[in-house]
Parts: sequence; C-alpha cells; structure tokens
Amino acid sequence: MQTPPPTPAPAGSQSTFFYGWIILLGGFLILLVDGGVRFSFGVLVKPLAAEFGWDRGAITFAYTLNMLVFGFAQMMAGRVLDRYGPRLLFSVSALLASTGILLTSRTNSIPELYFYYGVVTAVGVSGITIGVVSSTVSRWFRSLRGLIGGVAVTGTSFGHFAVIPALAWSQARFGWRGSWVGLGILVSVVVVPVALALMKKEPAEMGLSPYERGGKLGRARRLLPAAELAPREAFLSRTFLFIALAYGLCGFQDFFFVTQFIPFATDAGLTSQHASNIQGLAGLFSLAGVLAFPALTEKLGHGLPLSAMFLFRMVCYALLTFSSTEPAIFAAALLMGFTLMATAPLAAAMTGDYFGVRNIGLITGAILWVHHTGGALGAFLGGLVHDATGSYEGMFLACLVMASTGAAVCLGIRPPAQSSSAASSS
Repeated sequence: MQTPPPTPAPAGSQSTFFYGWIILLGGFLILLVDGGVRFSFGVLVKPLAAEFGWDRGAITFAYTLNMLVFGFAQMMAGRVLDRYGPRLLFSVSALLASTGILLTSRTNSIPELYFYYGVVTAVGVSGITIGVVSSTVSRWFRSLRGLIGGVAVTGTSFGHFAVIPALAWSQARFGWRGSWVGLGILVSVVVVPVALALMKKEPAEMGLSPYERGGKLGRARRLLPAAELAPREAFLSRTFLFIALAYGLCGFQDFFFVTQFIPFATDAGLTSQHASNIQGLAGLFSLAGVLAFPALTEKLGHGLPLSAMFLFRMVCYALLTFSSTEPAIFAAALLMGFTLMATAPLAAAMTGDYFGVRNIGLITGAILWVHHTGGALGAFLGGLVHDATGSYEGMFLACLVMASTGAAVCLGIRPPAQSSSAASSS
C-alpha cells in the first residue's frame, strides 16, 4: 500500500528555517546583475556616436527594439517559469544574455547593434528580470508579497547604483568594447550558479506552504478575491486595463529617463562621469522607494501608493521642464530614482492578490510587456525629439502630463471580484 504524500505544513507554523528566504536571496543576486545590464545603455550612447557618427535617434532605437522584444519575451518567459520553474529559465536566459552582450561588444554597424542588443540580449535578459524573479518569490509568500518583492527588487537598485558608474569608469580606461565584454561575462558567472544551486519553483516541492503572517490582515487584503482567474478573464477585466495603462505611462517615463538622462546632463555641461555618478546615485536612492511604496500597499492597497508615486514624478519632470541647472538636474534625478523601481515588485504582487498565482508568470509578464512597450516608445522618442529640436524640453513636458494622468488612473485600480456589499462591510 502506497503512503500518501505529506500535506504541506503552513510556513508560518514551522520551527525550522523557511526556504523562501533563500529564494529571496537568490532573487536579489539575480536582479543585482539584471539591474546593471538593463540600465546601462545610456553610458553607451555617446561612445557609439563618437566612434561611428550615428545620430542619437538611430542609437536609441536599439534600446527601443530591445524594450519591444524584451517586453513580449517576458510573457513567454513567464509561461516557461509557470511550466518548468526558475532553474531552467534563469540559467538558459543568463547564457543567452551573456552571448548577446558579448556580441554587442563586437558591433560595427547599426544592423548589428539592433540584432545583438535589440534582439539577442533582450530575449536573454527577459528571463532573468524583475517579472519572473518577483513571480518566483511571490509563490513563496502569501503575506507581504509587495514588501518581499520590494526587498528582492532592491537587487536591481544596487545593480543600477554599482554597475553604471563602474561601466563609465571602465569605458574611460579600457574602451566601451572591453567593458561590455566584462559585463557579458559577469551575467553568467553570477546568475547560472545561483539559479542551479538555490532556486526552486514553489514551496510544495519541499513539502511547504507559502509564508503567511499570523494575525489579522489589513483592509486591503480582506477585499482580495480568493479565486484563481484564467489569463483571458484577467486580461479582459477592468482591473487589468487600469493596471496596464498605469504601467504603460510609467514605462514611458522610466526608459526615457534611463536612456536620455546622461546625454541630457552632459549637454547641460556635466562631465560623463559626473552624470553617470548622479544616475548611479538615483539608482541607490530607488532603494528607499522600492521598499516604501510596497510597504504602503500592505495598509492602503495598491492604488493609492501608485498614485503617490506619479505625484513625485510630476515634481521631477516639472523641475526638468523649467530648469537645466545642476541643482535642478540633481534633485530631479533623485526624485526619479526614488520612484524608478517602485512599480517593479508590485506587478507580481497585484497579479497574485487580484488574479491568483496559478498563472502569475504569464499575467505579470503581460503587465510588464505593456510597461516596456511604453518604455520602448519613450526611449525612441527621446532621441528622435532631440535630433529634431536639439532639446529634451518637449519630452519633459509630455512626461509631466503623463505623470498627472497616471496619478488619476491609479486611483481607479480595484480588485476584479470586489462586490459592493464586500466594500461596504469593510
């Protein structure tokens, strides 16, 4: 007679160490590398322009293409994660990302740049980025999803802070080609061992249940539906449409800033190293936001903190619209940095809270696909508008309008299964 498999014990009731904390550590390390790779393209714009004489619009189209491919590939990566787990996805994706970055270091033409960075690197990085990592972590935590996801995403912030100034320093001494070879090697050296040694798909693999904090849950959590929504149901819901619109506006602002801040700051008279240091500091400052905004969602739900995030961006882009002095640039960079990663851990948290975890990788990937499609447009238009007008002023004003729109949209985010009676009883 076969012995039935053990019933998973609630993680919160166990006296032994909960393996979810190891998953969190692994996710942090992977995102440390991811943050360095994804936010470093701005350092490459002027060296490519200087060596080949290419326009900024032509160069930043490589980033636009990268964002379009990256965004779509995240949905496919999410499906692979849901079906096969993180070990296979993270290790294969890291090897592909390294290949793309190494090929980028050999670029000699615009088509090569578009294929190596815009396609190969994008597909590889899509499998080791915030969406799939935070989806993995979210499976291990039923409580505190937003906050725990925020802790994981601090890896991206540290990568942003450490890698961009280091890459600028390296490029000044060894050239951009040698520096990007080192970046490509770093990806696989860190990610592949972490993925194979530490990462597991879900608590049931170890006879565990997701972590759940004891005690009474807050108002926001009591309103959340328990049902698992199919992807089609989720995608057609009002909740998803509001989230997607907010993330599209956010992505436009994010990647316009990431690709054009260093060129803008150097146009305003700052040295390339000084501008890179400020952007790196903005990445470090994002640590505060990536923890503060998810923590607020534990008490206030998701909509209000996201709306507040856009209010900070309104101030940021108002400063850049009306001033190009160094103090204004510095203050705007810190404000943007504070909000830069705020939405990142909340995509998986909202998916788990509103739509369930069965298809968390795919649905989170769809939200981030919209985010990065907006990002692709922001990065491309930033270079294009500068080439046409010689200024970023029009883009700053557009981002200011988008920030005010995003603040209003986020106030409309509600759980899809919330009924009026549920709302009134709470």
